[in-house]
Amino acid sequence: MATDLVYRSLFTSSAPDLHRQAADLFASWATGKGIPVSATGLLDSATAEADAEDGRRVAKGTTGSYLDKTTGRQLHAAVFRLEEHLAAGSTWTTTLRVAVPQQLEQTALLTGTNDLREPLFHAEAPWPDRPWIWLDLEHRRDETTTPVRPGSPRLIRDLLAAVEGADASLPLTSDVLDIRENHIDELYAWLFDPARRIPVIVFSPDQLDADKQERFATRLARDVTGVAVVVRLFDVAAAAAFSRRVGQHLHVYGGAMRTYLPGLLPNEPFPRRHRVLSAATMRALGHRSGNAVRDQVLGLSTRRTPPSSYVLVRRALSRGLAERTIAERRTPATQPTLFPAPHEPVVLPGLEPTEPDLSAPEQVTVESAETNRLLRATLTLAGIDPSPVALVENLSDHTALEAERHALQSLLLASLRPDSGATDAKLAEASEEITLLYAEIEDLTAQLAEEQKVRDQVETLRFERDLGEIELTDLERDNERLRARIRWLESELATNQVHVAGQQTPGEVVLPTSIVEVLELAAARLPHLSIGATADAAAGLDVHPQAERWAIKVWKALDALNAYAEARTTGTWTNSFLAWCQEPPSGGIAVPATWAALSESETTNTMTKLREARTFAVPVDVDTAKRVYMPAHVKIQQGGTPCPRIHFHDDTGGRTGRIHVGYVGDHLPTASFR
Repeated sequence: MATDLVYRSLFTSSAPDLHRQAADLFASWATGKGIPVSATGLLDSATAEADAEDGRRVAKGTTGSYLDKTTGRQLHAAVFRLEEHLAAGSTWTTTLRVAVPQQLEQTALLTGTNDLREPLFHAEAPWPDRPWIWLDLEHRRDETTTPVRPGSPRLIRDLLAAVEGADASLPLTSDVLDIRENHIDELYAWLFDPARRIPVIVFSPDQLDADKQERFATRLARDVTGVAVVVRLFDVAAAAAFSRRVGQHLHVYGGAMRTYLPGLLPNEPFPRRHRVLSAATMRALGHRSGNAVRDQVLGLSTRRTPPSSYVLVRRALSRGLAERTIAERRTPATQPTLFPAPHEPVVLPGLEPTEPDLSAPEQVTVESAETNRLLRATLTLAGIDPSPVALVENLSDHTALEAERHALQSLLLASLRPDSGATDAKLAEASEEITLLYAEIEDLTAQLAEEQKVRDQVETLRFERDLGEIELTDLERDNERLRARIRWLESELATNQVHVAGQQTPGEVVLPTSIVEVLELAAARLPHLSIGATADAAAGLDVHPQAERWAIKVWKALDALNAYAEARTTGTWTNSFLAWCQEPPSGGIAVPATWAALSESETTNTMTKLREARTFAVPVDVDTAKRVYMPAHVKIQQGGTPCPRIHFHDDTGGRTGRIHVGYVGDHLPTASFR
């Protein structure tokens, strides 16, 4: 099973009773899903379950508090979790975390949090300035199924409707914010706020179809609630004022939409990082454009790290959980006591006086003397001086030995009885502290596990960076070689009095910045290719920051396949596409041979599940079954995640005389790559 974090929203709020509002909304939301749980139950750490035809659901809550006595600050924390175990085998988990900082003199919000004890560890993590809410949505699925990003949960929309949430100075809402000309300065302040951590999506007015744009923006605002803000420039005057305010390198116009990522600068060095989707492209893609933008924003949200104060929140929750565990283990039943009460016989268990057995006087003498020695040793180890009790030297005097034993027992009991209550209290306190320490250790262990995941992610990013540097080096080398050849060819042409320097290249194409648009351009401009229904898989790549670079490489690969197919159909080339790339003819368009692969591994070819993943639709002229296994592929990227691929079927020698592209998207599953 694979677990995907598909949504993460983190925002602050000024609501002083954020715990209770969050608990009320969470309980109402869970009740709507058939789980009988109340806000009071969640605050008291209750667990509720419900079974239905589509699966089983479990809701639970945990609360706690953390006190920093040196500053008089207290942090109340709560976490509410809903697990939906669906009959299909997947699990959706919604986790809502809440933190509310307060001063000691303020009334505690949560039941049972007035017991302010000295923390085991002093707070070193940053203290939150304002209450915050953090919501995660996770999907546990079978590894063979495709990841799903359904959009923002209803719970986050209900929360933002009830409490005023914000990301830095940016207000969060599920509605589209209409900005008029006199509010451009406010929009400018939101965009360039260095503390902003979520994207702002700005629509410029569409004069051709304003109603359709409004519906599109409204649907998008709903899908990205809590992780982005959707803004619409109200009219042409507002759009012109916005262009003047941000500059030509960052403006948006003509009904286009632009996503302004966090970290935007007035003199932005990489303006293309804030991607533009034109009105024409949105009309051509239809709902797919909305899905691509939504998935991009949701993907960016999952990269957000927890707030720095989350260390304190975890500690408060672990302490609250430990305290409740201790309370549940306590029972009202009378516990057996080691020592008798004052009205009971003054003897130790197992040492009651017995009549001596006169038939074995020597054995009784030895046992009595040994018992007395053990009692004296016990008193000495306990720090009690046994010298007030005279030592019986005559071991045959049974009466004296018995009196010595009783005196030693009385001395032991007299020394322990006055402190027995304090001792029990100390033992109980020590037991409680040990339990709390175990909770702290468990919490630290979980944090170490999370840190290990982060380290693994860093290693993956470092690996991808190294691959990117190698690829960039190869591209720079190829670029320099091609420039040198162009200079040589232009010099040769100039020698023959043919001047081409500075002239536009015939057939030069201005490439779009998304892979989906590249596929549409290829369908229109590359006649020897047949592009299958792969736009949705390609849109999944467009949500990543490398999408523009991949789009360029996808076009190069498709252009090379088209040139190869043309050469095959005209009879000027009779070998494979791999051979074409290894030694392209003069003037032939090709990609590096390392990009091309005409087969898969034996395991992939023989395993039904892996083979089926590479079987795509083709015209009936290619195969009567209308589906063909396509092991041949082009590697758009050599490693990392995602790892784009183009799978195709070569029918240049068949009835259609074309290359049929069945798939453009992320790496398909293999025996070792899922």
